[in-house]
Amino acid sequence: MTSTPLLAFVLAVIASFVAQEGPRCVKCKSTGRIACSEHPKAECPLEDSVTYCTEVADCAVCGGVGFTDCARCENESVETEIQSRRERIASRPAGLRWVQEKWDESRSNPTAPLRIVETRNFILVWEMEAMKVGRKRLSQHQMAHLYADRLETLFRDYVENFQAKEREWSKQSLVMIWYLPNDQAEASLRFCQNGSRAGVKLLGSDPRYSVCANRQFFPGDEELHRNVVHNVAHLLLSHQRPSMWIGDKKYGWADEGVAHWFEELYFGRCTNYCYQEQNTNVDFKSGKYRLAVRKMVASGEAPPVAAVFQRTVDELTLPEHAVSFSYVDYLLHLDGAKFNTLMKRLRSKIVTREALMEVYDMNPLAFEAAWKAWVLETYPTR
Repeated sequence: MTSTPLLAFVLAVIASFVAQEGPRCVKCKSTGRIACSEHPKAECPLEDSVTYCTEVADCAVCGGVGFTDCARCENESVETEIQSRRERIASRPAGLRWVQEKWDESRSNPTAPLRIVETRNFILVWEMEAMKVGRKRLSQHQMAHLYADRLETLFRDYVENFQAKEREWSKQSLVMIWYLPNDQAEASLRFCQNGSRAGVKLLGSDPRYSVCANRQFFPGDEELHRNVVHNVAHLLLSHQRPSMWIGDKKYGWADEGVAHWFEELYFGRCTNYCYQEQNTNVDFKSGKYRLAVRKMVASGEAPPVAAVFQRTVDELTLPEHAVSFSYVDYLLHLDGAKFNTLMKRLRSKIVTREALMEVYDMNPLAFEAAWKAWVLETYPTR
């Protein structure tokens, strides 16, 4: 039977479409890879965003990638990527061994291996139980990956808002989340050189944070997430070149202001105070800093800038914590790159008034006047 011109045209279009699309693989949906049979299928994609995960690293089937090559497809780029990742994962235990070895120091019987997830900028130890996030309960493995992703999000937001460069950090930050208070107390001594059953940081050249996250300290995921954001922001600020913790000097406003700023960015409220983290009743105006600061400025009750610029972290009062957040908020609003430079000048031990003049061309009095005007213009009244 002779085909009509219309039929010939339709067949040509179909042939062209098939040629462009190529054959479809039902098994892998033409992705070139299959979820590893040794792991829950829904958890295999978690490995895509991390460098290494102890939960799957020793898998004889996927080699820690979470996926295997689809034998039915010819996809050279996917095959190459899977093989490359297998090789990178196989080489990582040597670089992470120090964490397990330090944890096992002086023990007569080595403990079970720690659950570790590594990303580009963090090493996360997750020894918490499964948790509920929103309405869904996530396994320990899922929670570890969720927090690893959250840490990388924080790092990217820090770099973006400060207009910084990734090369300004030379080491990954170590973040350790524990369920048992005794484990936290031991880890804080071994890794952070300061014992605590709640949370403790090591700041500067070796950025580390260790915290006990069970319900004795945090009712749930949101509270823990907020605490981690606050404290890891401290790590990033202190380790960024030139590395130095400025909170124990007269730069408490900057150290706490930055941590509060990221806390407020994600959650709209601030509830964490360094040197007071164990006291869960510590609060200031329900953590609604913008509203609280505007009321203080409008009523003339805001702490004077000259005084706040002289405080260490442990000397800041609760109202001074709030205005410290607002100083950072205002300066970032003016220019993120300049703020990054300002923080570098403070870490180089330049006093705030001199660094402020050098970078923003404002003395403290001019800064205070401009900051107050901006707060009254932009912060909410209710």
